[in-house]
Amino acid sequence: MSQRIAPRRSTGITRLLSGPAPVVALLAIHVLLGLSAVAHKSITYDESAHLGGGFSYWAANDYRLHAENGNWSQRWAALPLWWHGYQLPVADSSWPISDVWGITERMLAAMGPDADVMLWRARMMMAVPSALLGLLVYLWSRHIFGPAGGLVSLTLYAFSPTVLANGFLATSDLMASLFFLAASGAVWALLHRVTPLTLVAAVFSLSGLMLSKSSGVLIVPMALAMVVARMWHAAPLPIDLGSAREVVGRARQALVFAAVAAVQVLGVALVIWASYGFRYSMFAPAWQEGAHTQVPWADVEGGSPRLQPFVHFAREHHLLPEGYLYGFSYTLLYANARVGFLNGEFGYTGWTSFFPLALLWKTPLTLFLMLALAAWALATCRDPVPKTAGDTSDARRARLYALMPLAALFIVYWGVALRSHLNIGHRHILPTYPPMFIFAGATGLWFPLTAGQQAGRKGTSPRGERETAKSPSHERQVHVARGATIAALVLAAVEAIGVWPNYLAYFNVVAGGSRQGYRRLVDSSLDWGQELIGLKKWLDEHPVDSGNPQRVFISYFGTGRPAQYNIRGRALPSFPPRWDITVPEPLTGGTYCISATMLQGVYIIPFAGSWNETYEHNYQQLRQVVLPFQRAMSSPEILKQMLENSPLPELQEAFRMFRVLRFARLCSCLRQREPDDQIGYSILIYRLSDLDVATALEGGPCELTPAPATEPTNTAASSKGSE
Repeated sequence: MSQRIAPRRSTGITRLLSGPAPVVALLAIHVLLGLSAVAHKSITYDESAHLGGGFSYWAANDYRLHAENGNWSQRWAALPLWWHGYQLPVADSSWPISDVWGITERMLAAMGPDADVMLWRARMMMAVPSALLGLLVYLWSRHIFGPAGGLVSLTLYAFSPTVLANGFLATSDLMASLFFLAASGAVWALLHRVTPLTLVAAVFSLSGLMLSKSSGVLIVPMALAMVVARMWHAAPLPIDLGSAREVVGRARQALVFAAVAAVQVLGVALVIWASYGFRYSMFAPAWQEGAHTQVPWADVEGGSPRLQPFVHFAREHHLLPEGYLYGFSYTLLYANARVGFLNGEFGYTGWTSFFPLALLWKTPLTLFLMLALAAWALATCRDPVPKTAGDTSDARRARLYALMPLAALFIVYWGVALRSHLNIGHRHILPTYPPMFIFAGATGLWFPLTAGQQAGRKGTSPRGERETAKSPSHERQVHVARGATIAALVLAAVEAIGVWPNYLAYFNVVAGGSRQGYRRLVDSSLDWGQELIGLKKWLDEHPVDSGNPQRVFISYFGTGRPAQYNIRGRALPSFPPRWDITVPEPLTGGTYCISATMLQGVYIIPFAGSWNETYEHNYQQLRQVVLPFQRAMSSPEILKQMLENSPLPELQEAFRMFRVLRFARLCSCLRQREPDDQIGYSILIYRLSDLDVATALEGGPCELTPAPATEPTNTAASSKGSE
């Protein structure tokens, strides 16, 4: 028999760490870091669309805008705008054509100075789901690894640059991550106990997931993997729906699971219909006449040939609201081909290595260390765990079984991500971080905080646990593991505080640090339009650079408005494009403020990517067309006569294309040199002389690659959805 040892009394510090105080403190620090960071950032690219879409759902019960990015997530972020009573600009020309970017631009412009206030309130709304996700990470980890494990997981979550970067933006990424984790847990609980509570919890979490982002459909293969694990386990299935009983046997349990799945499908469908006002049409009756989507249904439906029959069937029989079906199909269409950037390369169908490299570069190395320590802890610690449905007498097997839903989430999501062509942002693997945080909680096994754990640690087995606990080598391992765990957690906190407020632009030392991040990844992995506030501050602090606005040149990637921050300078090609069809003025030396995404040529439409032979040929031809008009600019009468004697539409197109090609050629040279300064690691500053500019634009090309075998499609090159 095993020797019984009386449980140790809990000390004051043990009671403190096992209670709610450290949890509340860590969540408060997390919210403080996140909100204070985004307070220093201008609106990011996709936030405008989320606010415009969500506001239209509340204000008009109309679902034409931004249907691809989740009903609930957009509604939640836009609640402050709706409460404040702003008007939806339905009289604007953007409304009938379902142009969310145009509608939002008009709406924010009409708000004037209140636009920043409304953005701040929308971001404050995101503190709630961010805190809830942190709490869920803590509770799940505590359930498996005890109070110490829960605190380890919550600490990693609270100080994660990835979560802090995306968790407080008015977008759908954090909300989707919350519901991915909640839905996985709810499905797993339902597979082990069928009660009214588990049924309702599963319906709610699954509905939230499906209505947060189109990628929520991945819960289906995740749930199937969980069912397989549960059936393999073959433990009795308790059912309490008025009367309690247990179902034994895989065949009978399979029937129960099928019935439960049918209930879930019906419940989720009902919630989806309710979220769209129980109306099939995406257009509200009051504004249905003449309304149409920007991309026709026929084109959207053809985006995924494999799923097209199912979407078409659902449309014909009105199984789900039109807005929901359109958003799902739109996502599939634009996931087929999107221009992307990875470590100096450009592509339109993605890279298998994109997300692994993004994970490697944008994740603190302390998390990888913690995961290694967690695997070590799981392999060596055998403390007993409380009996729960599905547990076995072996602690290690019980913990591994409890990790099954997290493994299903992680593996299925990564399996799809590796094959995805939508390589535009590290944020797209955000849902896989909470499972890593929870798994890292296994390091808490080195720190028993409860009396039961202390007793079990020494009294479980005379020949196993007891002898191991007394082994000097084992004690040394425990001390080393504890020291490494504490050091890693401290470093994680220090690093997160040190990089504040530039969490979106965080890169670790493997990538060369944040200053070299623009050479690795751009777009929402680094530069999402968030640095207009920083740019204004930098210009104010450098009067030598900003004293003459004619020698300040700005190329901005984002939906913010530089004029809103009183930023003065000459506009270079930016994205979204604002075409200028006048005679291009010559570029001179000065201070060039260029967003990293624009520098790398990702959205220099339609000339994305590296400078190549085709671009050089077109540039030289257009240069010969434009130069005579530039020379005539000193004589307005001659210039006017030249313009009147030229075919205006063709000439305006030449001016437009020349501006873009000239900028692309300049960027090809700037990519060969280090910037003179960086603003939030997102906007790069180059101080160029007249000679520098002339050399870049008139000398030999700084880079020249062969012409691509095939030109990018319009969809890949010119679209900028926000999925």
